[in-house]
Amino acid sequence: MESSEIFLAVECGATNTVSAIFNSKGNVLGMGFSGPGSHHAVGIDVVKANLLKSIKNAFKSAGLSERLLKAGCFGMAALDTKHDFEIVSKLLSELNLVEKPTIVGDHVTAFYTVTFGKPGIVVISGTGSIAYGMNERGEVARAGGWEWLVSDGGSAYFIAREGLSMAVKAYDNIGEKTVLLKLFMEGLGAKDFDEFIQKIYENTEKTRIASLAPIVVKAYRMNDRIARDILRRAGEELSLLAVSVARKLKMENSKVIIGCVGGVFKSELIVWKYFRRCVKSFLPYASVKKPNPTTIEGAIFLCLKENGLKLTRNVVRNVKDCVKKFYSLH
Repeated sequence: MESSEIFLAVECGATNTVSAIFNSKGNVLGMGFSGPGSHHAVGIDVVKANLLKSIKNAFKSAGLSERLLKAGCFGMAALDTKHDFEIVSKLLSELNLVEKPTIVGDHVTAFYTVTFGKPGIVVISGTGSIAYGMNERGEVARAGGWEWLVSDGGSAYFIAREGLSMAVKAYDNIGEKTVLLKLFMEGLGAKDFDEFIQKIYENTEKTRIASLAPIVVKAYRMNDRIARDILRRAGEELSLLAVSVARKLKMENSKVIIGCVGGVFKSELIVWKYFRRCVKSFLPYASVKKPNPTTIEGAIFLCLKENGLKLTRNVVRNVKDCVKKFYSLH
């Protein structure tokens, strides 16, 4: 197979980086995985290292030597401003991985994962959160994704931060009793409250705090009321992002498809259920799809489309089946 027939797709998220080598028929030949890909969170040097590692692993998985490819799509986290785009574009230009790169935010590739580029809305909830959509007129809009200090409602960071806050309030007797403090202390290996506080502030980096979100899910599964309330609010916060995008695009009264991706939706369906219920109260004609487990497909779909190739049923099925296979082996 000639290199001109092979393409590259990369999804650089706040938590991990995934690369895929594939052909025009949607057959994924190899996939590679590595660490975080958000320059806001880990810096551009770490993004570069993880990007190269992921691509190297994808070539190795495909049984191919590394080479300059004809085209590729890069779905990059934290691509929110012109300055962000300049930083990432410079990096990819220096790396010279493909002749014809398509560079978009990872919310755009997530959108293609659930809509194949057709009108609709995607809501992403992982380390952070964002909603993005497009209407029949080709107009696009987004809501959220402005980072942890002012945004990220309903994200893993939101869930963990709220859980930590309620745990401390319970300790200070200004909040309801909850199992959260005990679980957080166990998870952090803290022997007492002082050590718990010390360990929290040892590293307040966004992805590290977000990594504590599963503890809130664990508390919910133990029938903790406070944990349930946090997950309910997460679902509601995420629904507001979807509703905002629908309103911006004047899709409130249409049969809009709304898809969900990200670790928060995958970790516990209760978030999706609250999300769906709240969305339907504002957008009664919306069709809310169940969470999609992966998003690299969107980068593949967009790459194929940008290179004049049709997303036929066979192509879409090939991509989905191949990605599922590689993830099962990862």
